[in-house]
Amino acid sequence: MEPILEVRNLNSYYTEGRSLFGGMEQRRQVLRDVSFDIHRGEIVGLVGESGSGKTTLSRAILGLISDYDGQIIHHSDRPQMVFQDPFSSLNPAHCIGWILEEPLRVQGKLSAAQRRQAVLEILEQVGLGAEYYGRRPRELSGGQRQRVSIASAVISRPALVIADEPVSALDVTIQAQILQLLVDLRKRYELSYLFISHDLNVVYQVCNRVLVMQHGEIVEQNTVEELFRNPQHPYTRQLLAAAD
Repeated sequence: MEPILEVRNLNSYYTEGRSLFGGMEQRRQVLRDVSFDIHRGEIVGLVGESGSGKTTLSRAILGLISDYDGQIIHHSDRPQMVFQDPFSSLNPAHCIGWILEEPLRVQGKLSAAQRRQAVLEILEQVGLGAEYYGRRPRELSGGQRQRVSIASAVISRPALVIADEPVSALDVTIQAQILQLLVDLRKRYELSYLFISHDLNVVYQVCNRVLVMQHGEIVEQNTVEELFRNPQHPYTRQLLAAAD
């Protein structure tokens, strides 16, 4: 399959500043020799406990971290992001139509009329509708705001979307609807996802492959069926046991 992202031997670092008592700066390693591919049209799960390096990896892929070595090779335009808390990522000062038009304004390829039409179309596709164009984020429920966040990520037609715990703040019924929406949009636009989650049951539902991260390392990666059926690493077995 065609790769849209290749990560090769990635190591990342952060530097701690001087302490109040004059301690020297320390450069600490976060990611350790991380390598994997994401192919067009697949959903790759990234799992691991808090502090394992999942967010650092996503920030590196997005180009938000400069202190690293190794290779991050993009075979598409810049990835887009869907956050856990859509309210914090949606500008409260503007209506939904303005928010969704912003990525298209940045691209500079469409007229104002074409941008508005694209927004109306994406609103329909994420299960909202034209009546939401003029609403503000505070007027929407959590599930509706996440639909807007997803629409904002896909309206510019990226090949790769990084979804960071996109359903963990939602109740179970809404979770299922949002997961189905992500799957539907993948089929419609041939999207690929890096799907970050602590919930292995959710990962099993939607992902094709899974990367297991511990202490900044990928300790196991496999198809979702094989990993759940026959985990090889003790840490993977520990995560699966906790999920059960």
